[in-house]
Amino acid sequence: MEFHALPAFLADELTYPVESERVVEQVGDVELDAPDVDDSETIATVLTPLGATTFDSANDLYNTIIGNVSDDYIGRKFYDDRGGDPAESWSALPDEIRSF
Repeated sequence: MEFHALPAFLADELTYPVESERVVEQVGDVELDAPDVDDSETIATVLTPLGATTFDSANDLYNTIIGNVSDDYIGRKFYDDRGGDPAESWSALPDEIRSF
């Protein structure tokens, strides 16, 4: 399932508030489409490591899901359309300029 369709799906399929165990039982096998289809995860894969949780709304559940998918779901790490790689520029700064 594509992420843009997920909020409506969660609102239609579940009654809120809902426990994470119930979410996994009812919709846990739904695959979340990753940019690389081979790396897609299910809702159960995302929620199970979080333990028992209660979701008060579909929006609450959606935010939890998108906040806990693996790094395979994000674009290029450290991408900046303004220039170079920030990780490289950070290491080029003298130690006294770095704040931490």
